[in-house]
Amino acid sequence: MDSMPAAGASYSPNRDFTMTRIRRFKSVMFLIAGLAIGLTIGGALAAGIYLGSQGNSAQQAALSELRLKATASHGADSFAMATGDIADGVEGLFCLDFLTGDLSCFVINPRTGAPGGLFRTNVVADLPADKGTGKKPAYVMVTGQFQARGGNYGGSQIAGSLVYVADANSGMVAVYGMPWNKQASTAAATQGGKLVRLYAGKVRALEIRD
Repeated sequence: MDSMPAAGASYSPNRDFTMTRIRRFKSVMFLIAGLAIGLTIGGALAAGIYLGSQGNSAQQAALSELRLKATASHGADSFAMATGDIADGVEGLFCLDFLTGDLSCFVINPRTGAPGGLFRTNVVADLPADKGTGKKPAYVMVTGQFQARGGNYGGSQIAGSLVYVADANSGMVAVYGMPWNKQASTAAATQGGKLVRLYAGKVRALEIRD
């Protein structure tokens, strides 16, 4: 129900019409301003994405290199596993059984999708239990990149990753490499043998006693 004008005041239809137009004009202006702000933000985001995609090629190459060199590792109470680059896009899976000390490396040939290699060794002799404490070994394992510049193991060279195994109780560390024949891999030939121990020694100078 329309309100009546106050006593003594004259009613003007033109005044109401003018106020209605003003309110509508303000609403339209607010809408236009909101759209303009939204388009500005959207344009800025689109420009940022485009410039990022067209950014410095050296930075993109470095990022791609980091992705290619990424490795993964995981361990449980009695088992550990880690991945490492072998050669030419071939990746190896290193597995260490804490109960037996068996260290293995499995390789899948990228050309065939079938097993391409299996190499093994046992770390118990290289990482003996600490006789002073009598504690069982507490193994940890990681992989690291390696570029062979020499050495020959029956026509093979040490692959592109080394595996480092340590006993947290004794402070002993052993490093192993995998002899890999690139020509055999290219020919999809299955390879196998023993992991080569490159180093074993104690890295902890402090003796831990209970």
